[in-house]
Amino acid sequence: MYKSYFKFAMRQMWRKKMSTAFNLIGLVLAFTVCGFIALHLQHELSYDSFHDESEDIYRVAWMNDNPQTRTPHPLAQSMVNDLPEVISAVSISPIYGPGLTKPVIKITLEEKNISFDEPDAFFADSTFFDVFSFKFLEGDKKTALTKSWGIVMTKSMAERYFGEEQAIGQRLSFGENTDMLEVVAVVEDVPANSHFHFNFLISYVGLKSLGFNDPWMSWADFGHFNYVKLAPGTAASVVESKIPEWALNYLDWSEAGAEALLTGEDRFELQPLEDIHLHSNIRWELESNSSFSYLLIYGISGLFILLISIINFVNLSTARSAERLKEVGVKKTLGAYKKQLLGQFLFESLFSAYLALAASIVLIYGLENGFNQLVSGYIEANDIWQHGVILLLVAVATITGVLAASYPSIYLNALNPGQILKGISHKKLGGASIRNSLLAIQLVAAIVMVSGSLIINGQIKFLKSKDLGFRQDNLVTIDMDNWVDKSELIKNSFNQLAGIKAVSTLSNVPGGQFNQHPIYLENNPENRVDASEMFIDSEAIDVLGIEMLSGRILDKSLSADSSGNAFLINETAAINLGLENPVGETLFWVDNDNLVKGKIVGVVKDFHYKSLHVPIRPMLMMMRPQGYNVILAKVDAERLTTSIPQMEAVYKEIFPENTFKLKFLDDEIASLYKEESRTLLLTSMLSGISIFLAIAGLVGIVSIAIRQRVKEIGIRKILGASIKEILVLINTWYVLITLGALLVSLPVSYYLMKNWLNNFTYQNGIDPVIFILTGLAAVGLIFLTICGISLKTVKSNPVNSLRIE
Repeated sequence: MYKSYFKFAMRQMWRKKMSTAFNLIGLVLAFTVCGFIALHLQHELSYDSFHDESEDIYRVAWMNDNPQTRTPHPLAQSMVNDLPEVISAVSISPIYGPGLTKPVIKITLEEKNISFDEPDAFFADSTFFDVFSFKFLEGDKKTALTKSWGIVMTKSMAERYFGEEQAIGQRLSFGENTDMLEVVAVVEDVPANSHFHFNFLISYVGLKSLGFNDPWMSWADFGHFNYVKLAPGTAASVVESKIPEWALNYLDWSEAGAEALLTGEDRFELQPLEDIHLHSNIRWELESNSSFSYLLIYGISGLFILLISIINFVNLSTARSAERLKEVGVKKTLGAYKKQLLGQFLFESLFSAYLALAASIVLIYGLENGFNQLVSGYIEANDIWQHGVILLLVAVATITGVLAASYPSIYLNALNPGQILKGISHKKLGGASIRNSLLAIQLVAAIVMVSGSLIINGQIKFLKSKDLGFRQDNLVTIDMDNWVDKSELIKNSFNQLAGIKAVSTLSNVPGGQFNQHPIYLENNPENRVDASEMFIDSEAIDVLGIEMLSGRILDKSLSADSSGNAFLINETAAINLGLENPVGETLFWVDNDNLVKGKIVGVVKDFHYKSLHVPIRPMLMMMRPQGYNVILAKVDAERLTTSIPQMEAVYKEIFPENTFKLKFLDDEIASLYKEESRTLLLTSMLSGISIFLAIAGLVGIVSIAIRQRVKEIGIRKILGASIKEILVLINTWYVLITLGALLVSLPVSYYLMKNWLNNFTYQNGIDPVIFILTGLAAVGLIFLTICGISLKTVKSNPVNSLRIE
C-alpha cells in the first residue's frame, strides 16, 4: 500500500513540476531559517547553564539610579559566614590596567623564550571552583587557588606554552616579574555560552601576601564581581530581604545612604546566573551581553516565515485538490475506502514536507559557517540532532503535512462518487474563502516584517548619524600597556610624523568603561553626585573636538592642573550639583579613601561618552598621568594609509617587545551597536525571504484561480469586456485582501517596534511615512504580480477556452 502511495506521490509531483517546485522551495527556505533560528535561540538561552546547580547561582549587583555589576570584595565571604541560605560564594575581578580597563598581559615562558599577550585574566577567591563548574584536566580544584601566585590556566593557553608537556609546576613570568607564577591547574576552555571568559586565574592570596591593603579590597569600594550559591530550593527574594539590615553592619554610610538601602531605593540584587546574558545590561558587565528583545525579534521573524510557508503549502495543496476530483471519484467508484484515500493524501503531503526538511538540514550544514559569520555566533550544525531541535523541526514538518492534507482528505473524501463524476463547479467545492483568509495572514506577517525592518533601519541610521558631541572620524587609539612613564616620548615621536595632526593621552575613550566616584561641593557636602571619571592631558579636549561652554581647558604648565587639583565637568554634572556658574567653585572628589580638593576651571558641553542606550551622566575630568591608558591621535585622512605604518614603526622602535594594537575610534563606537546592526541585517534578510515566499504563494494561488476562470474570462471578452476591465476585476479582490492585511498589520508592527525602541534612551521614533510607503509598495506589488500572471490568459483568444463547450 505504501509503495502505491509513493508511486502516486512521485507521479503527482512530476506532473505538477512548477507548483511542486514552489511548494518545496518555500518549505526548504522556511525550515532552513527556522533551523538556524532554533539553534541560535538554543545557544543564547543556554548561557551559563553548564555549571552544576546553575539555577542556584546568582551575581550580586548594586541597583540604584545608575546600577552596576560591581560590589565590595568582602561581601561574598561575609554572606557565607552570616547568612545560612548562602552555602558558597566567590569574589573575582579582571586584572585591570591604568584607567580601570582590561589590558592584555604579557606572559612569558623564559626557558623557551615563548611569550604571548594574554587577554581576560582574573584575580579570584580560592572558592571560585566551589561556585563555578569547570572541568579540571590537571591539578586539584580544592587547592588550585590557595597557593600564592599560583595560576590556573585554560587548556588552549597551556598548549600555547607547553605543547604536550605537563603544565603543573612550570613557572611563567608575569609582565616584568620573572618566573612569578607557578602553574597549579589546567581546566577546559571556558565554553562559548558563558557570560565571562578567562585565559587564566590568579588567587587573591598573592596580592594579600604582599601586605596589599588597598581600599579596593575593602567594603568602601564597589570594585569586584561577587557570586553566591544558595542552598537548593532557596528563593533569592528571601536572601535579598535580609541584605539591607545585614549590610549596614559593614558599610560605614551616612544616614541618608542607610535610609535609601533600608527603604529599597538603593539595593543589592541577586541576578540569576542564567539570566545575565539576556537580561542584564548595566555598568561594568564583564562582556557585552545580548538582549532578550532581540531574541524575540528573531523568534517572531522565524515564526512569520514558517507561517507564510505553511500557508503557501496548504493553500496550493487545497487549490490543486480541485483538479483531482475525477481521480477521487474513480477511486471511490472502484471501491477505495475512505481511510485509503485519507492515507494517500496524508502520505503525499508528509512526503513533501519531510523531503523539504531533509533538504533544509543539508542546507544548514552547508551554510553553518556563513550563518556564524553573519550573527557572530557559535552554533554547530551537529546540534540540529539534539532532541529539542530535531523534534521541533519534525513536529513542524508533520503539522505542515497534516494541515495540507486535511482539506482534500476530509472534504473531497466525503463527496459522493457519482456527484464527483457528474461534475462539481469550483465554487461549489468551496475553499476559496479559506485560501483568501490564509493569504491575508501571509500578507500581515510579511508587512509586519518589512515595516519592522524599516523602523530598525531608521533607528540604526539615527544612532550612527547622531551628533555625539565629540569627533570620531580619523581618530586612532593605541593601548599604552603600562608604559605611562614613556607617554610623553611617544607623543612627541608621533607628533613629528607628517600625517599626524595632534596626539593626546587619556584614561578612557568614548564608548569604553568609565570608573565612577562621588563628587560634592565644598559648600554643599550633602549633595553627593556620582560622576564618571576621565583622566586627560592638555590636548585631549582639542583632539576629541569637545566644545567648551565656559572656563578653560586643563593646562599642564599650571601646577594645580598638573597635580590633579583642577577639574572640568560636563553640563549634566553642573546641573546635578545645582550650579549655574560652576567655574571657580571648590569641588571634592572622593577617590576611595582619598579626598581630593580642587577648583572647577571649565565646563564642557555634554557628549555621549557611553552608548545611546543610556542617558548622559555626570562627568569629571582631570589630569592624572598615572591613570593614562591610551594614546589618541588625529590622523590626516589623506595620509591615513601611510601614517599608520609610520606610527607602528615609531612604536616598535620605542617598544620592540610590545604588540602594536591600533584601533579606529569610530569602529569602537560602532561596536556599541553591533547587536542592533546584526538585528538589522537579519531582519532585512528575513523580510526579503518573507516577501519572496508571500509573492510565490500569491503566484501559485492566482495561477490556479486564473485557470479556473478561463471560461469566465473568455465569455466576458466575447461580450465586450476590455483587457483593462478584466484585469481590474481580477485584481480588485486581492487588492481588498491586501488593504485588509494592512489595517491589521500596521498597528501590530507599531506596537512591537514601539516596545523595541523603548530599549533606547534616544529614539528616532516611528515615522508614519514608513507605513504609507509599505502600504503603497504592498498594493503595487500585489497588483503588478497578478497582472503579470493573468495578462497572458486575458490576452488569449476566447474561442480557444470555449471550444470544448
